[in-house]
Amino acid sequence: MNRSRHFLALGLAALCSLAGAVPAFGAQLPMKDEVVYVNLTPEGETGTLFVVNNYDLDRETQVTDYGDYLSVKNLTTTGELSRSGDAISFTAPAGKFYYQGELDPSRTAGLPWTVAVTYLLDGKEIPGEELAGKKGHLEMRVSLGQNPEADPVYRDHYALQVTLQLDTESCKNIDAEGATLADVGQLKQASYIILPGKEKSFTVTADVTNFEMNGLSINGIPLVLDIDDPDTGELKDQIYDLQDGAARLDDGALALEDGVAQLEEGAEDLRDGAGDLRDGAAQLNDTLQQVGRGLGQIAPLLEGAIGEAVMNGQLSLQEAQAISKMIDGLPLLLQGSSALAAGADRLAGGTDDLYDGVLKLKDGVAELSDGTMELRDQSADMDTQVDDKVDEMLDEYRSKEFVPVSFVSPKNTNVDAVQFVIKTADIKIPTSAPAPEKEQDNSTFWDRLHNLRPNSR
Repeated sequence: MNRSRHFLALGLAALCSLAGAVPAFGAQLPMKDEVVYVNLTPEGETGTLFVVNNYDLDRETQVTDYGDYLSVKNLTTTGELSRSGDAISFTAPAGKFYYQGELDPSRTAGLPWTVAVTYLLDGKEIPGEELAGKKGHLEMRVSLGQNPEADPVYRDHYALQVTLQLDTESCKNIDAEGATLADVGQLKQASYIILPGKEKSFTVTADVTNFEMNGLSINGIPLVLDIDDPDTGELKDQIYDLQDGAARLDDGALALEDGVAQLEEGAEDLRDGAGDLRDGAAQLNDTLQQVGRGLGQIAPLLEGAIGEAVMNGQLSLQEAQAISKMIDGLPLLLQGSSALAAGADRLAGGTDDLYDGVLKLKDGVAELSDGTMELRDQSADMDTQVDDKVDEMLDEYRSKEFVPVSFVSPKNTNVDAVQFVIKTADIKIPTSAPAPEKEQDNSTFWDRLHNLRPNSR
């Protein structure tokens, strides 16, 4: 019995010892940062890709990371990195730990952005590698686009900072429209910012002699902007003035509409009255014309009858003269009657035109009233619309929380940050003599860091 208990105690002790030596199943992996370094040709075509993985550990930790690397290299210690398929395992000490992995160049096609650079010298396209030492008018056309095949997390959250440097000794009349220019020693630096989801093309020109330049530098980082709400008080005051003006304009349009309605009634009465006048004048003219024609036929008889009446003493001479004058004035009466009929007809036509014009005015005023009502309705909540639109525009650029996605492998779910450093190849004049071969450096990261310190005596 005692021996059994002794063996049981030894077994439990052994299990406890093993449990302390083996990490617990499902233990959380330490967080890491990925920096993707991409070296492209001068034209932005396929180059080399290296990823530096960075850990900040509070104690010595057994780490397993994932990546289909061509090769891996410990940048911090002399410890080995164990590889099994796409799994890289190592023991990292407390503190900062870096290791580098080289990706297949074909992975360039999976970068979140496309880079294309075209060089023209004196108007003719020329390969970038042939530009070194050349003279003439240089034009560089740069195009940066979104790669639809890449993970949308980069498109939606990452901004690009593009930097180009030209030596002012060999490059004159530098023109970089749309760029932020700065002097860095004798270098003229042109910088561009491309916001998430956007694409950009730009052109840089210069007159060059014995041309050289460092490659185009492109940094892709998550956009972090702390944007406060702007003060829209002054704008809203103007909107309130607009709202008051729209209300007064609408009230005026309604009053004008009522006035035009009254004008329509008056024009209609005038038109009807002019029509009656035209009809009466025409009827009077017809009657007078008939009378005139009748008198014209009996005029000789009337003259004889008047003469006999005077002779017989039935009419005085004066009365006979009055009747004769009346008969003589009949043509003028007929002429005036015709003119009256014609004038009444023109007046009736004018009142018809006036009434038609009033109807058109009424239609125009109705449209004006509808427009002022719509303006009044749409401007009623314009102050709120302005706030909403400002928020909508700023939300596009305000910092948004997102989960970084590993560029190397979807198995890496412990990524705290991912950054891209993309660079096109330098254009340099080759030296006359080849540089001496460097001796292989087997020192560790910390050895190299120590060597940077000044010598102590």
